[in-house]
Amino acid sequence: MRTGDVIDGRYELEDARGSGSGGVVWTAFDRKLKRRVALKRPHATASDTDRARFHREAETAAQVHHPNAISIFDTVDTDGCWLVMEYLPAESLDKTLAAKGTLPPERVARIGVQIAGALAAVHARNIVHRDVKPGNILVTDDDLAKLTDFGISLWREVTRTDDGRISGTPAYTSPEVAGGYPAGRASDVFSLGATLFAAVEGTPPFGNGEPFEVLERVRRGETLPMRQAGPLTSLLAEMLRPQPNRRPTADEVRLRLKDLVDDWEPPAPPVEHPARRPFRHRPPVRVAAVAMVVAAVGTVVFTKQHQAPAAQQHESAGGLVGDERTADPCALIDKVELRRFGPTKVFTTYGNFNRCDAVVDVRAKDQVDLEIQLITRASRAVQGRPLEVVEESQVSGECDRTVVVDDRYAVRVTAKLENPPLDLCAVADVATGTVLDVLRSGPIPRRAVPFPAGSLAHVDACALLDDKALATVGVVGGGSAVNVFGNWACKWFSTVGGRAINLRYDRRPAQERDEGELVDLGGHAGYVQLDAGSGTSCTVRVPHLPANLPPRAHTDVVVLTVNGDLPGIEYCPEARGLAAVAAGKLPS
Repeated sequence: MRTGDVIDGRYELEDARGSGSGGVVWTAFDRKLKRRVALKRPHATASDTDRARFHREAETAAQVHHPNAISIFDTVDTDGCWLVMEYLPAESLDKTLAAKGTLPPERVARIGVQIAGALAAVHARNIVHRDVKPGNILVTDDDLAKLTDFGISLWREVTRTDDGRISGTPAYTSPEVAGGYPAGRASDVFSLGATLFAAVEGTPPFGNGEPFEVLERVRRGETLPMRQAGPLTSLLAEMLRPQPNRRPTADEVRLRLKDLVDDWEPPAPPVEHPARRPFRHRPPVRVAAVAMVVAAVGTVVFTKQHQAPAAQQHESAGGLVGDERTADPCALIDKVELRRFGPTKVFTTYGNFNRCDAVVDVRAKDQVDLEIQLITRASRAVQGRPLEVVEESQVSGECDRTVVVDDRYAVRVTAKLENPPLDLCAVADVATGTVLDVLRSGPIPRRAVPFPAGSLAHVDACALLDDKALATVGVVGGGSAVNVFGNWACKWFSTVGGRAINLRYDRRPAQERDEGELVDLGGHAGYVQLDAGSGTSCTVRVPHLPANLPPRAHTDVVVLTVNGDLPGIEYCPEARGLAAVAAGKLPS
């Protein structure tokens, strides 16, 4: 590509303004609308699969409209794979800091209030940026700031460290992401706090150095002291809290910063006159950075094949789930539809109470187990819009789909069978279609039969571990529990990465024996078992056998798992201790 080349018969290239890991950025003149735009293309040639994913991601990102986020105008397939974006004559914040040094707190607050507003808008669309940092913020001389570069996986060279799991930029990464957990709204807030910290103090909160050294300090929460933040000190300290649930939201940050900037308002973006002189007579244009706004990818890929009409999407914002403990996951299964693959039976007592299974006999001795689970979006960092389908990475013997219900809930659809004689995703897609049909018709039907007396379905799993027990393994307090659904399963994470705790309920046939080493948990029987797959977790199963209840066909079980970066055997003492605390709180 050279200056003067015309892309797609419309965009005339002017100047190449930069080349990084994401691709090459040009300024260009849009001959049709008589305006200057920014064009970005990847370094490598895009495959058909990459192009399809690129268009889905760009379509999602283009729906974010905010005065402080760079807009996406168009995509171009001819002459390569191009993204057409809003043009802004501005420097990136990292270049500003390199050239001018630290900024006064008042100017940092003016930049921060705009970026926090952009993040709040993005989060409202259930999109997570994943890489907020000075290099992804454009700032004009009069302090107009815009958030850029949500990263298309096709173009992005992900920063990886020794543990091979971290995406984004280590110096601005939150402790939970450094510990290997998915990025979320709170991690974006942390990264914005780290960015503002760097702008006012001259260095990121965890200092500089090799990525693995910085990440280790992130995990330990070893922030540098603030000496120049002034009125920003208190807010930055809250944004940089190790516990995600204790950080303010992006909109709360915006309101706090708005109080600090008083009556100051961001300037309007510069407007070019539509008249255009010939290219050869135009003076050089001062540009430092342009970027794109697209949905963060790597953990999710957005698909459109099951997208609901706008009216139906609006309706889905209502109470489609309702009371978590009475919503019936089996109502989301249609045996008639599944019978195209083979004889089908529905089982209501597999796994947790939020789950219903359909077993499909696809061939002699080959059965596909189709799991339908109601979940909260927070428990899996699900992203997407109401009634949108998220395709998760397919692994051997398993195909996953997640249907977004509304801002709070989702339905996970999983088809499982080792060495399947058919396409598991075909089964999952049929089941997903049924889920969408039910959701579009109104609220999920209620359970026809209530849970029996004495069932763990009546017990709050999130309350089985108290702050004292959690503190012994370096995990935040009980108030930080992430409810998976119905308070029948809860997750807790370490304050600085590392360990994670998952406590859930399970069900098994009464005659089935538990596997693992039998241990005594203060008068309760427990069974300890190492995870043969990852090798980095230890699980304790505690059958719930109240003496005053008659025999039943199925037994409820408390399942507690501790996992992290160490061999699973290292976590077994902690798992046993926590399981003993949980067992002691079960009804007798």
